[in-house]
Amino acid sequence: MPVSVIVTHGEDKGIGWSVLRVRAGEGPGVVLSGGFFFLLLFGYFLIRPVREAMGVQRSMGDLRWLFVTTCAVSLLVTLLFGGVVSRLDRARFIPLGLRVVVVCLLVFMSLLAAFDGRASVGTGYVFYVWLSVMNVFMVSVFWAFMNDVWTLEQGKRVFPAIAVGGTCGAFLGSMTAWQIADEVGALWQMAIAALMFEGAVWLMRGVDSRAHISEDVRDRAGGRSDGRLGGTWIDGMRALGRSPYLMGIGGYIVLMAVSSTLLYFTQARLVVDASDELESRVGLFAQLDMWTQGATLLAQLFLTGRLIRWVGVGWTLAVLPIVTVVGFGVLAWVSSLDSVEGWQVFGVFAAFNALHRATRYAIARPARETLFAVVSRSEKYKAKPIVDVFLYRGGDVAGTGVDAWLAGMSAGLAGVALFAGPMAVLWCGLGLWLAWRQSELAKGLDTTREGSADADRETGAIPGGV
Repeated sequence: MPVSVIVTHGEDKGIGWSVLRVRAGEGPGVVLSGGFFFLLLFGYFLIRPVREAMGVQRSMGDLRWLFVTTCAVSLLVTLLFGGVVSRLDRARFIPLGLRVVVVCLLVFMSLLAAFDGRASVGTGYVFYVWLSVMNVFMVSVFWAFMNDVWTLEQGKRVFPAIAVGGTCGAFLGSMTAWQIADEVGALWQMAIAALMFEGAVWLMRGVDSRAHISEDVRDRAGGRSDGRLGGTWIDGMRALGRSPYLMGIGGYIVLMAVSSTLLYFTQARLVVDASDELESRVGLFAQLDMWTQGATLLAQLFLTGRLIRWVGVGWTLAVLPIVTVVGFGVLAWVSSLDSVEGWQVFGVFAAFNALHRATRYAIARPARETLFAVVSRSEKYKAKPIVDVFLYRGGDVAGTGVDAWLAGMSAGLAGVALFAGPMAVLWCGLGLWLAWRQSELAKGLDTTREGSADADRETGAIPGGV
């Protein structure tokens, strides 16, 4: 259950924050949280192109094995992190996790420097797996922290605003990498990213310093008086196994990963099929990618928070499955037309891919993160990374299996669209059930808080709610 919140003061005025639905007194916490997310994604998107710069050349078979390896490594990393969480408080284990990432970057920098800026294919594979795990892991821990310092009611309002920081970081990180890659090289891109992650540590401490923890509520949530969660490294797996709610969130994430992987392999095939036409349209597709970031930012600013308020968390979660099945259906229909050309099919796909990504990051992600506001602190930091990292990468593996199965039947885009139909029905139903279950768990939290209202008033905490 949530045991700490950002301290706020004042009435529901928030002059200048009304568009983002941020209330008076919440602004500094939102700015610090958004800045934290900005630095994380700026650093990641700055080094993401380094995979290719390090000479990672892989066949489709190699790519599938890399997905399997990434899934296995993600499980190991999340279990090790669960052990660290058991022994340290969040003011130490979050900075420790980020600084381990920095140390790994320094190791890769040393390897590049030792071999005059070149790396072997094996080193490139290691970097590919490490980068894939590190990215999802850092984002998962970030949102676990956000659910720890903002209440459920606050999260529904401010998470879209905080996500704006991440979108800006992703956009500027990509743009910076594009501008400086040829001039400074991979080694300096890694160095700048390391500085971004170190800066994120300091902003994390700024957010933490504004959060008050009620000792009474924390003790009932299974925490210790010294701020440590206690327990063992296996607690996250145990919690996942006995909680239908956490398993449901995991199922939603697996289905999301499957849809993204099908998109990924569809794009790979279309690029091969339409390579001649695409060479003359690189600029157009680069612009489409920028439009995706712009659409994501606009949705986060003006739509997501209001959508959650208007239709609820469940139907907000259902938007992505609907976009997925409609997009694959339109793509299959266009590709079946006799007069259509390859570049036209890819143009439709590019628009669908942009819409899917914008929906995933701007709408589904903030809504999905509010689901963790009603679980215990131990589950936030031990079970959530397993759900977000291991199950997400497991969904990638499942997606490669589905793609291979459909390819083996020569099903084409029509087969993908037919598979997406029942998957979307299950996906939508899961989102609606998770929202209902969240509401039921939140009622239980409100009952528990009745006994700690005095403690909340003493710390200045504002109880959350639905």
